[in-house]
Amino acid sequence: MAKIVYLRTDKNGTKYYANYTCPRCGGAGGSDKWAFTGWTCYECGGTGERPTPVIEKEYTPEYRAKLDERARKRAEAKRAKQVEEFNNNRLAIAEKYGFNPEGKIYVVTGNTYEIREELREAGAKYRGGINWYFLEKQDRYPTIELSYEECLNIYPEYGTMSWKDLTEVQAVLNSKIPTEEDPSQYVGQVGERLDLVVTFKKRSTYEIPSYAGWGTDTVGINVFRDDAGNCFIWKSTSAFFNIAEGSQVRLRGTVKEHSDYKGTKQTILQRCKVGAVKL
Repeated sequence: MAKIVYLRTDKNGTKYYANYTCPRCGGAGGSDKWAFTGWTCYECGGTGERPTPVIEKEYTPEYRAKLDERARKRAEAKRAKQVEEFNNNRLAIAEKYGFNPEGKIYVVTGNTYEIREELREAGAKYRGGINWYFLEKQDRYPTIELSYEECLNIYPEYGTMSWKDLTEVQAVLNSKIPTEEDPSQYVGQVGERLDLVVTFKKRSTYEIPSYAGWGTDTVGINVFRDDAGNCFIWKSTSAFFNIAEGSQVRLRGTVKEHSDYKGTKQTILQRCKVGAVKL
């Protein structure tokens, strides 16, 4: 049986009690589940009481609310102090993630794979999704500046930072890479037959289910450019010819449509014929 003794009530209406109840047997002195070891509780020796009581407090609802408000204000003050300390040390924290004392890195642009050893010897560091980067701006290599705010998740309330998903960082990096506007313009009207001398740039292929009902067919995508930089596309399962990429060719085809792909205006052709240019 629990034994709780009332002690006093203070000026705030808080009541104090001395709880002598044994924490192991709950005041019963023993239990049937201990029958094989003598039933008696070894904590209290069968008395059901502990020698030193636990002092318990019973607050009035009004005083409990006042204590909760004090605790809330203390927590807010502590949190505000932590945020202030964090903000005062942001750059130092960012350094631990590989940024310079100003919170910046300089990412090398272009094809860095072929010069990776050269970059390593020059002091560049590598991070997947970002590529090779320096802590200082370089005259020898083209670079793009990234700040720690662009690369890191910042949690002032917890005093920590963490790397953003690398796809996010890559998107920021790509948005800063200067791009030259593609000179390509649309050529001809839909349905118009064109007869052009162009340069065969490249061919890519992909597979589709065969129209025969079994197997697959290979689709060829041919890219051509004229001297003005205008882009022409011929895509078909019959779009194959034995001429090397980079060669000038005579291209005859009907304008199917005009489209835009990643900022490049494309004139899409169909029913094409491609032949070598006669010199």
